[in-house]
Amino acid sequence: MKEDEILAQLRLNDKSSAIKYLYKEFPKIKANICASGGNKEISEELFNDALVIMIEKVNSPSFVLTSKVSTYLFGIVRLLWKNELRKQKKKYELEWNDTLIVSEDDIDYDSEREMYFKEMEVIIKKLSNKCQLIFERFYYKNESMKNIANALGFSSVNSAKTQKYKCMERAIKLANEFNLKISKS
Repeated sequence: MKEDEILAQLRLNDKSSAIKYLYKEFPKIKANICASGGNKEISEELFNDALVIMIEKVNSPSFVLTSKVSTYLFGIVRLLWKNELRKQKKKYELEWNDTLIVSEDDIDYDSEREMYFKEMEVIIKKLSNKCQLIFERFYYKNESMKNIANALGFSSVNSAKTQKYKCMERAIKLANEFNLKISKS
């Protein structure tokens, strides 16, 4: 498969053949990660994260590929692995073949923001199912409070807003226990 074909398929809804092609690179990536202190599970997780990041970048209108697709993928995995090692406070010299040096800015990756979202996920999972549904519909699906009130069986929009407020207060209380700062919006 040619480079431009891979990019074209990654931009389409049916990405399966391009992803299958890119999975041929996994054994090399796994070998590099295992050689620098990782294992198969971490390799799989990082590889899948890198694929998601790569697909997002490829679909960006400003994206310009300046290397082979596999080299770009290696660079993303290498960066993710370096960040993982930094979190674990381990130092390994990462000398990978066929790797493009990619910085966090190149892939819009923010490890602090990722950690924040992981902590937020823990907090949200500790909330009631109703709070989780309200937050999901309001913040992720951008539904109106009127739609949320109807869908979740609230007697009025105001009672849905009150419940959302109580859920937010509970989330803030949990966040304070984690020393995490969240806004009330």
